Amino acid sequence: MSGESQKLSKEELREDEFIEWLMHAVDYVRDNVQNFAIGAIAVVAVILAVNFFIESQEKSKVEAAALLGDVVMAEQSGQISEAIRIADQLLATYAGTPSAAQGTILLGNLHFSQGRYADAQRYFEMYLAEYEPVDVLINASQSGLAACLEAQGQVAAAAKSYEDIAQRLPGSAQAALAIMNAARCYKLMGDSDKQRILLKSVRDEYSRFPIAARARTELEML
Repeated sequence: MSGESQKLSKEELREDEFIEWLMHAVDYVRDNVQNFAIGAIAVVAVILAVNFFIESQEKSKVEAAALLGDVVMAEQSGQISEAIRIADQLLATYAGTPSAAQGTILLGNLHFSQGRYADAQRYFEMYLAEYEPVDVLINASQSGLAACLEAQGQVAAAAKSYEDIAQRLPGSAQAALAIMNAARCYKLMGDSDKQRILLKSVRDEYSRFPIAARARTELEML
């Protein structure tokens, strides 16, 4: 995830705007120090305010990242309940941070793994509603949401979600997988014509990916 290009969240943009305003205030006070009875003190006060703000924000992000690491470690060791507890703490304490965004997706995955599909859906929807889209995270949240809908028997809605993913990522391996998932949903709905159309699109348009072989096999079985 560290290599992904991501937009600043709305909260981070507000932080940057505040810092920029404070720095302009520093420059103004310096340029007009003779007009201030306590000019030197004013300069120091504004500089301290800037430094405190930056340090507090950086500290929050470091602490949030540490909690995210604890979530991953707990999950990897099979302590799902503990991972969920720490992730809940991460979201409650450091909402709006990049680590909280990732923690939201992890919570969705954790609840999904335990068969709590409605809870998982809530977290995937939370990411989509509350965070600026980062490619790898929006892919995970949209795929997770579609899987939750399918698991809860909302197959038509799941098919549409998978097709939306494919339309957003045309030509990619993720799109090919999403189309295959949509084809499975249409099979469950008994719509073999739509299933065949989607399988052919993977076979013909995504032939460079290994998943095209699976599409050919499934077509032969129709």
